[in-house]
Amino acid sequence: MPEKVKIIEWHQLEKKKYFLFMNVYMLTTNAVLFPVELVKTRLQLQRTKALYKNTLDVVYKTVKNEGFLGLYKGFPVSQFGVLTGHIYASSYEISREQFSTLQNAARGFLAGGLAAALEQTFINPVDVICQRMMVEGQGERNKQRVTLRSVVIVKRVLKEHGVFGFYRGFTASLMVEGLWSATWWASYGFYLDMIGKMVPDGTSHLVIKGLSGMLAGISSAVVGNPIDVIRVRLQVEGRKSILRTLHDLLKNEGALALTKGMFASAVSEMPCSAITIIGYEMVKKLSLKENSVIE
Repeated sequence: MPEKVKIIEWHQLEKKKYFLFMNVYMLTTNAVLFPVELVKTRLQLQRTKALYKNTLDVVYKTVKNEGFLGLYKGFPVSQFGVLTGHIYASSYEISREQFSTLQNAARGFLAGGLAAALEQTFINPVDVICQRMMVEGQGERNKQRVTLRSVVIVKRVLKEHGVFGFYRGFTASLMVEGLWSATWWASYGFYLDMIGKMVPDGTSHLVIKGLSGMLAGISSAVVGNPIDVIRVRLQVEGRKSILRTLHDLLKNEGALALTKGMFASAVSEMPCSAITIIGYEMVKKLSLKENSVIE
């Protein structure tokens, strides 16, 4: 009978090491995965007269018309997310430890949802700015400095919507991130237990965690995509309500519009989730206190 896959808990971590390694981990991960988010956002904002045919077409046209750096529009601003990433990861680990009597899937669902809700309070304004930068000047080379463009967007949001403009789509974002995070961690816990029982003895736990992360990424992408489409349109286009946005979207573009970006998201989530969870588990392993025993 294969042994149970071991998970490093919050109390076993040396916090100074953990936060140091997390900085490096998040900066690196954000740099690698940011183009994926840009591609997904541009696909989700398309109307019936599409500029892009598919995921690869977004990449091709972006690089051709805007240069390679076009794939990183909004990236510098997004680095504020490193701070909120600490909030998310820490609150997830602390919450997960509080639900220690539950199964892995249940612990992941509750802790993931709570962590996402807390993080979204801080990250929403950054998302609004980043997403507007991602879609501005599509098909054009924009040599304006990132700092200037971000300032212009901030001023525009304040002028058009006031301070609350930075919290456009907050409810939808809370639903998206909460649902995505809860689904991801619940699925991860479920697949971790399932795969752990199926593989031969001696199989690397890192491999099992990578496979579990890959499957969890697909699950969360499919479940969360419809509300994510609505969230992005609320934030970028300044629409007033979730229901109104949903009504207009279904009326003008049909129900399939809720799947825009789903394939790109699901495909990208497979390697992204595997890389992310393997990297995160390595951070935790490097941050273990001396003489800690992994339970």
